[in-house]
Amino acid sequence: MAALSLCGLAHATEPPLQGEELDTVLVTGEQPGPGLWKVSKGDHVMWVLASFGPLPKGMTWRSRQVEALVAESQEVLYPGYVNVGAGIGILRGITLIPAALKAGKIPDGKTLQDVLPPETYAKWLALRVKYIGKDDGVEKWRPSIALENLRGAAMDKSDLRGGPNVNGVVAGAAKKSKIPVHRLAPVKREVKVENPRGMLKSAQSLALPDLDCFTRALDEVEPEIERVRAMGNAWARGDIAKLRSLNRVRNLREDCAYALMAAFNEGPSKDAARAKKILADIEWHAEQGAVQAQLNWVAAARAALEKNRMTFAVLGVSEVFRPDGHIEKLRALGYKVEEPR
Repeated sequence: MAALSLCGLAHATEPPLQGEELDTVLVTGEQPGPGLWKVSKGDHVMWVLASFGPLPKGMTWRSRQVEALVAESQEVLYPGYVNVGAGIGILRGITLIPAALKAGKIPDGKTLQDVLPPETYAKWLALRVKYIGKDDGVEKWRPSIALENLRGAAMDKSDLRGGPNVNGVVAGAAKKSKIPVHRLAPVKREVKVENPRGMLKSAQSLALPDLDCFTRALDEVEPEIERVRAMGNAWARGDIAKLRSLNRVRNLREDCAYALMAAFNEGPSKDAARAKKILADIEWHAEQGAVQAQLNWVAAARAALEKNRMTFAVLGVSEVFRPDGHIEKLRALGYKVEEPR
């Protein structure tokens, strides 16, 4: 169960936008691309590109400005990511795969049709046929896992993957001009998992606490596609106001995999107590890891601004827009920040 929950929480999606008109036409062809944030201290400048993905297939963006700025820079800066893993070792993890697969399936050999209310199953089936096609085994998976399969297939079917590789453009420009690339090391955190085999065996008989979440989430699949499409359109057009309004910070507690793991925490068994500790550890390490990753980036950005006449940095959209994000930390430290218009 620990292995399943780690996988599920890592792929948690942001809640869909409610009550706002969304773009429905997918932007293709050449687009101006996003604006750039300018951070400066005296005559030393850092240009920050807000990276977003997935971008629409068939879209290109005018990257000449970015390529020119990279060529003039003395350094390209990338942030480090947070990696929260289970400290059970690769070989031991491989031996747990069969148990994890069993724990991921609905108990007693049942299918989604057997456990879902007829109205909910009808919604699921319509979406499954539309985006996944034939069953291919997905009907045997627990609701939260089947839902993730559906979401991924829906993104692919909607041509929201396979667009331009933003990081590839920046890296290519840096390589062409022989500009040093500084990729911050990942912040690695490890969650200790005791008796993982026993926990997975216990999880195989767990009921379906993610049913209610699954039912609600089905209604959010297509609105979420529209939100992602609208964000891609706004990014491509350089519409910063729209991009900011559509951006959402994900909440792991709203994810159906979280409901599955939280239910496993209940009860007096040793496995439940272990699962409860694991979930608390995951959340704590994820939060503290994010804080450390931001501190590392801010320190690297300050060093780059001190050393280089010009630096080019790439950050995720959410880190740029967050009120307590990377850019705002620099602003609070006295650096001048100019947003794109």
